[in-house]
Amino acid sequence: MIFWVKWIIIFIEAYLLGSLSFSIIVSKGIYKKDIRSFGSGNAGMTNVLRTFGKKAAALTITGDVLKGTVSVLVARFLFLGTPVTEELNFAFNMFGKEIYFSNNIYMEIGLYIAVLGAFLGHMFPIYFGFKGGKGVSVIAGSMIAVTPITLLTALMLFFIIVFTTKIVSLGSIIAPPTYIIWTFIQVYITQTVSVPNLIAAVVFPSAIIWSHRTNIKRLLNGTEYKFGQNKDKK
Repeated sequence: MIFWVKWIIIFIEAYLLGSLSFSIIVSKGIYKKDIRSFGSGNAGMTNVLRTFGKKAAALTITGDVLKGTVSVLVARFLFLGTPVTEELNFAFNMFGKEIYFSNNIYMEIGLYIAVLGAFLGHMFPIYFGFKGGKGVSVIAGSMIAVTPITLLTALMLFFIIVFTTKIVSLGSIIAPPTYIIWTFIQVYITQTVSVPNLIAAVVFPSAIIWSHRTNIKRLLNGTEYKFGQNKDKK
């Protein structure tokens, strides 16, 4: 099977999996209500937490993370046994180390197409009128299967911010941009650079910040929801 056919299949499967909006599935399946009719109107974990509580939020984030992970694992499976492009060639010098381009470019592009498909499906779910969530959980789940070490370092910062400030959106806004820093650290340690990974390290954090533009306004106004805050408190 030629590469571009695999890429198309990967995008379709990832988009369809990403469109499984678990905040809507949980709210409708358990509570017989649409989460998009409550709070901020967003089909995301934070709004589920605020509206239906911790159990519903835990089910939501678990489902959203897993659909991202599965999307990438399917992409990996489709590229099993795919030959690399060529031997590693010298690329450039970075702080005294020789950095080489990755030679598995076809699979890497496929993996990030899966991340993109799951992300777009989450934000614009075909099953739910193209009105979904903001994509942090599905991006995290996807990237765990692509660059786990780099992703986990960014997640550590996310949890530190959330547990310190009690504001989930603040962690979602600050942690993603640091992914590019961890990416360059990983490049330096492994002495291998992946062009798709560098592009993704810029594009996806930017998209996440853009999707949180209303949260940024509420943060500036001091009206953003805090974890554990009374649901009726503005």
